[in-house]
Amino acid sequence: MSKDLQSFDTRNTYSVASSDYAVAAEEFWGFISDDTVARLDLRPGMRALDFCCGPGPMTVRMAERVGPTGHVEGVDILDEMLGITQRRVRERGLDQVTLRHGDIDALPPGGERFDVVNCSLGIYFAEDMVRTLAAFWSYVRPGGTLAITTIGRRLFEPVLPVFFEACRSERPGMGTYLPWVRTEDPDVVRALLDAAGVTGAEVTAADTPLPLGSPEAWWPIVHGSGLRRLETELGPEAEERVRKTCEEWIAEHRVDRINVGTVRAIAVKP
Repeated sequence: MSKDLQSFDTRNTYSVASSDYAVAAEEFWGFISDDTVARLDLRPGMRALDFCCGPGPMTVRMAERVGPTGHVEGVDILDEMLGITQRRVRERGLDQVTLRHGDIDALPPGGERFDVVNCSLGIYFAEDMVRTLAAFWSYVRPGGTLAITTIGRRLFEPVLPVFFEACRSERPGMGTYLPWVRTEDPDVVRALLDAAGVTGAEVTAADTPLPLGSPEAWWPIVHGSGLRRLETELGPEAEERVRKTCEEWIAEHRVDRINVGTVRAIAVKP
């Protein structure tokens, strides 16, 4: 694992942010789940697997598509995320969902059991992404589909550079590494899939404008994303100054939307 990835405490960041991330998954990130589901040929009775399921936006959407005769399994490393997903599926009566704790760095052989295997916004946390992608592929049955979504370039522009600068002004030398930069290039994602033996993958990149209803809407995005790690490191007083700096900049420049770049890969197993 790279030193950069080691510097990002994934478990603590997302454990602390689990509730806020759950809100963001619907308010900010929901379009990723909607777009992914629309690309998949999910039908009643199918079996689907959702790695790095987090608070369950994709798990729920897939379960609704496969219906009560199908089955969806959600896997995550954080008990806090699994607890949120469990509440969501119970509220919706989705008895076709099972959830389990799992580490994408230590997956057993898959046995080609699933019609659809998905991992949204999670592969870049793997120590060895090639090994993990090969493990994902082992769960896909012949004729089944693997779907991978990562964050692309220009995330949260034009506000993110302002946020980084404000953080470093409070703590000179502060590291602002974020794991998703490992897979923001479509060519990198394609090469990883090729190395993992995933054949015939279609890899595309897209920029999606995310409405920013007010300057104050920026901070919930920080709370509900991996940026939470930097916020936590700042401490309460510095955090408040950074928040104020960002909100004033957004208001001054009349920013009403931010960019969310994504890289998506779809592969059908021969």
